[in-house]
Parts: sequence; structure tokens; C-alpha cells
Amino acid sequence: MIYLLELPLTLPRRLTIPDVCEKRWCKSFAVISVTLAPLLLSLIWNSKMEEIGSRDSIMIYGASCLIGVVLGIAAILTTNSSKPPSRRIVLLPWLAAGFLMSMAWTYIIAEELVALMVSIGIILNINSSVLGLTVLAWGNSLGDLVANVTVAVNGGASGVQVAISGCFAGPIFNILIGLSISFFISSWNKYPSSLEIPLDLSLIQTLGFMFGSLLWSLVILPKRGMKLDKVLGSGLLSIYLCFLSVRLVQSLGLVTL
Repeated sequence: MIYLLELPLTLPRRLTIPDVCEKRWCKSFAVISVTLAPLLLSLIWNSKMEEIGSRDSIMIYGASCLIGVVLGIAAILTTNSSKPPSRRIVLLPWLAAGFLMSMAWTYIIAEELVALMVSIGIILNINSSVLGLTVLAWGNSLGDLVANVTVAVNGGASGVQVAISGCFAGPIFNILIGLSISFFISSWNKYPSSLEIPLDLSLIQTLGFMFGSLLWSLVILPKRGMKLDKVLGSGLLSIYLCFLSVRLVQSLGLVTL
């Protein structure tokens, strides 16, 4: 019963994400996934275009279908039915494709989640900014929070290092990779016009609190002998609570700046 309920959610991902895990290896799914993956990417790309049925979008669909057929034929000729690719030169493209398509599905789910949050806010008459600051932000970070705390508590000294690296590396990846890809796609769709980002006070405040937390860590850690103690933690929690309070007060219209 559970399998049938999960099937509509798992099957599309299975058909578009190349998977070379030995336990789940299936040549048929592998061939289908590399064939359909370019088509899914073209659907995501064209969904951001103003004219979905334009000549450019049709050309993108055609090119993605052609690339998918070529990749599917290559997968048929270069893979084995009994086991996944093991040679590094063959395995690396499969891993890269799996990572890329996982990011694509994460993007799709994130888009739908944001739309759902906005709809809930409209139905319940809740400010969408409040939902974004609380439910969406906490839900998006819960996985990293659990993973980092678990590694820090159970991994010893090396585990703490891994957890700290993860705390800083995750947001860095989201900012540098997530924003860069988003800006690239938006700029491409608006070409030859330039992409203008309106001045937003809330964005400036968010950046200010983010730099404040980084500055606090940069100052406190050397002074405490690079020890992660309650001074560092309480300071970071205080900064976050201040940020959350300021943004909630502004979002609810209690204070206008």
C-alpha cells in the first residue's frame, strides 16, 4: 500500500535521475533516465520563458530529444545488464548526471513548495513573508540541522570539524551556486535587456545580520582558543533571534522603516 502511494512521487525521479547504485542498478531504468533527463531540463528551462510555444522553445525541445536519444544509445552500448559501470572514466559522467538531475528535482520541489506556502498564506490570510521566515526557512534547514548536530555530537573532534564546515559550506553553496545559476537563467531569458534587481530593505537587513554572525564567529573563535563553547553559541542564537524578531515585526506591519 505504501509503495503504491509513493509510486507517483518516486517513479518520475527514477525515470529521470541516472542511478549507478549497485543495489538499485537496472539497465532499462538507466537507459530511460539518460534519455528523459535532457527533456526534463528543457521543460524547466522553457517554463521560465515568456513564450512557451515560441520557435526558440521548440528548438530547445528538439535539441533535448536528440541529445536524449544519443545518450540513450550510448548507455545501451556501454553498460552491462548485471552491474553498473565501474571504470572511472565511465562512472564519473553518470555520477555528474545524477547530481545534476537531483539538483533539478530539488529545484522543482522547491518551486512547488514556495507556491504552496504562498497559497496557504492567501487562504489563511497569513503574510507570505512570515511563512518564509518561519515554516519554509526552518523546514529547508531542518535536514542540515539534524545532520550537523548528529555529526558534532557523535563524531568526536573530527565530527565537530565536519559539522562546522557543513554549517558554513551549505549557505556558501546556496549563495554562490544557487544565485549564480538563477541569475544566469534570468539574464539569458531577458537578453538583450539587463536584469534589474530592485532595492529591497529586507534584503539589506538580511545581509547585515548574516555579516554580523560571520563577524561574531571571526572575532570570538580566536579569542576563545578556537573552542566552540556557549559564548559563541549564545551570541549566534541572539543574532538570529534579533533578525527573526525584526523581520516578523516588519512583516506584520507593526513597524515601518
